[in-house]
Amino acid sequence: MGHPRRYCFITGYLRSGTTLVEKLVHALPDACIGPQPFPFLYHDAKRAFLRSRGAGEERYPLGHLFGEERYRPEDFEQFLARHRLTPPAVAATFEAMRGYQGWKLPALAAHAQRVEGGTFVEVYRQLCDALPLVLARDASLLGAKEVFCEEYIGHFLASGVPTILVLRDVRDVVTSLKFGSGPSYANPALSLLHSVRQWRKSVAFALQFAGRPGFEVVRYEELVSQPRQWLDAVARRLGSPPASAAALDDLRDQEGGSWQGNSSFAPVRGVSRESVGRFAGRLPPEWLSMVEALCAPEMQALGLAPVTAPGDWRLPEAPAESAAERRRLELVAHAGATASEQRRWFIFPRAYQALAAARRARGTART
Repeated sequence: MGHPRRYCFITGYLRSGTTLVEKLVHALPDACIGPQPFPFLYHDAKRAFLRSRGAGEERYPLGHLFGEERYRPEDFEQFLARHRLTPPAVAATFEAMRGYQGWKLPALAAHAQRVEGGTFVEVYRQLCDALPLVLARDASLLGAKEVFCEEYIGHFLASGVPTILVLRDVRDVVTSLKFGSGPSYANPALSLLHSVRQWRKSVAFALQFAGRPGFEVVRYEELVSQPRQWLDAVARRLGSPPASAAALDDLRDQEGGSWQGNSSFAPVRGVSRESVGRFAGRLPPEWLSMVEALCAPEMQALGLAPVTAPGDWRLPEAPAESAAERRRLELVAHAGATASEQRRWFIFPRAYQALAAARRARGTART
């Protein structure tokens, strides 16, 4: 097209609607968005950071961050700004992805050999520059989608890369993860507590970066209700022409075929509201009460109404975990968390303050 290239990034927790957002942004006429084109790159950069701080190897380096006292997210952001990825390191990352089921664009490997290295965002741009070649699409807006990568938001924004974070009702997320074909998308051995903490991490980053230029949170439920309005607004913010009138009627994948959504329950073409509120008929009552207890502050801040009464809420059976989660709820209710407690249980002081303010507003509304 001859226009200067622009970049964006899409992330969020698993089963939150990130793939749908990726396909919608890809539908913009000047866009080319990669579907999880280099997932290990994010893992390896985080592992390099952990090694720099004397930490051991972790199977899941992009964890939920609750209880993390070795470093702050800001420390990782500063590391990314100065750390250099070398061409051999990038090549090793792509070699390690061979055979990995979550790698959606292995054809990119040939182009990765020409990466010159640089900071994480510089390498990201270089790899995105190859996407139009791999996907045979003329484009000036380039980007990628990857789940679990909220920790990269600060680095992308500081580097001028607009970022979209997708949030979905935690009850529908858990339903999609644990039932139907959901276990095929994530390690089924991961506990319910682990899953909701990962979701709470997304909310913490949404609260932390709210109002930051280039940052947008999209709520899945609102998106599927008004996809055209959302996509037109995103196009304006990203400096792109609007999608064609037919783009949403027959949403296309990166290979040009008609895209069927990756629902855990049934194939869905394009944008559908069928999955909104699905938890009501599928999530066991004991799970529902625990999810609503564990996520009560975040749900309140997002305007998600519980369906179980607080008196029926359950916490994890393990005594240590139950005590920790009860303490967390008390800190929000009484707004008395110390600085270290705000970091330990809410990741960011700003996120804690937003949750406590939402709790106070609810109490005021009741009086």
